[in-house]
Amino acid sequence: MAITQKLNLKLSQRLALTPKMRQSLYILQLPLMELKRYLQEKMIENPLLEEIDEEYQIKEELQEEQAIDNLLQNELENAEYFDNEEDNTSYSQEIQRKKDYRESLAQYAPSLQEHLLQQLSISGCTPQVYNIGQFVIGNIDENGYLHTSLEELREILEVSIYDIQGVLKLIQSFDPPGVAAQSLKECLLIQLRQQNKGKSLAAKIISDYLTDLEKKKYDHLAQIFKVSQAKIEEAVKEIARLEPKPGRPFASSTNSYIKPDIVLQKQKEKYEILINDEELPTLQISAQYKKLLQDKNVSKNTKGYLKEQLNSAIWLIKTVVQRQSTLVKVARYLVKKQKDFLDKGERHMHPLTIEEIAKAVKRDKSTVSRVIANKYMQTPFGVFALRDFLSQGVKAKPGKIISASNIKAQIGDLIKEEDPEHPLTDEKIVAILKKEQNINIARRTCAKYREQLKILPASLRKRSLTR
Repeated sequence: MAITQKLNLKLSQRLALTPKMRQSLYILQLPLMELKRYLQEKMIENPLLEEIDEEYQIKEELQEEQAIDNLLQNELENAEYFDNEEDNTSYSQEIQRKKDYRESLAQYAPSLQEHLLQQLSISGCTPQVYNIGQFVIGNIDENGYLHTSLEELREILEVSIYDIQGVLKLIQSFDPPGVAAQSLKECLLIQLRQQNKGKSLAAKIISDYLTDLEKKKYDHLAQIFKVSQAKIEEAVKEIARLEPKPGRPFASSTNSYIKPDIVLQKQKEKYEILINDEELPTLQISAQYKKLLQDKNVSKNTKGYLKEQLNSAIWLIKTVVQRQSTLVKVARYLVKKQKDFLDKGERHMHPLTIEEIAKAVKRDKSTVSRVIANKYMQTPFGVFALRDFLSQGVKAKPGKIISASNIKAQIGDLIKEEDPEHPLTDEKIVAILKKEQNINIARRTCAKYREQLKILPASLRKRSLTR
């Protein structure tokens, strides 16, 4: 067969993420303390960024934005970024500051999300894969688990399940082993596969008999696999060496408590939403360095560097302001929709989805999901994750939809009031909900809700009151 070369033209659309866009998406999903640390790093990296006193407002600095943009444009027309002129003293000092910063990184322990994003950045993936991967990583909790379903990710990102599965598989190959799993079973199996033990006895036990393992039915497992109990115990020891919480090594003692991004205060019958920005540095553009841009005695090399940093600083300040603004809008809508939940409890939770929030606050679904991820709200009744305010709806009476949280609360109440000698089975609970509340759910759905409430099945709840 002859080998030939051909030229073909192909028109296609690809998502291109600029460094600024990536930074914007990254900042959007950072929780409070990680954002604080990120801004502190940026102040060290960028000499044009500085922190101002509390009495000043970011908005006052942004009022000069147009003038700064004009200055930047004028300077760019004649700028030569690198020439042979010697740098002035301030530039040399800045080089030393950056060197000191790099040395300080040796003592800095990155968060789990930062650790995963670093691996994603060097994976050589396409911009589209990076965008999906960044979003997935933002939804991984402190234990290393992804609790957002693939279907929800597909709806938010508007990509195919196949694309999401491919990106998820990539992230699950990252360090720490077992990260981005959606269940304990998957987490343990990923770790065994990375050890080339995907077909071992330990893997088979985890895959199909995890419940028997939890109940320590070693003799039953030995009969099933037709091996000695000693072999089973050896496999159990192998399983015990695995890490059930891959994110644990990245959780420092200083971050063991939650810092809420939103503080909710109740004033009589109304709620007031406050952004918790006391921990965050208030940024402004350094007046000293702005003057250097207009100084004719400053070298072209230095001016080129300063113009780059000025543009970066303006973008960072605008991005933080936009993040805070979007966060407040989302929180305000959550409180408005779930006021009954806050006042009366979980049984009064209303159905609420990311799509509904996105439409109400006029933001993209992926933006709303990033805002909600790993963020918390302090309320007069405790601290809640923003995702706790979301709930899927289940059809009940004609024209009425009840939230899944409401149904879970009802299941919990029924089990609390059950006869200990004759506990309610999942089938019985389904029948009661249908008869008394006209709520139709499947038995497996009831079982799922019961498991989420950490309630054992009826056979394990049964106990005799007689001695």
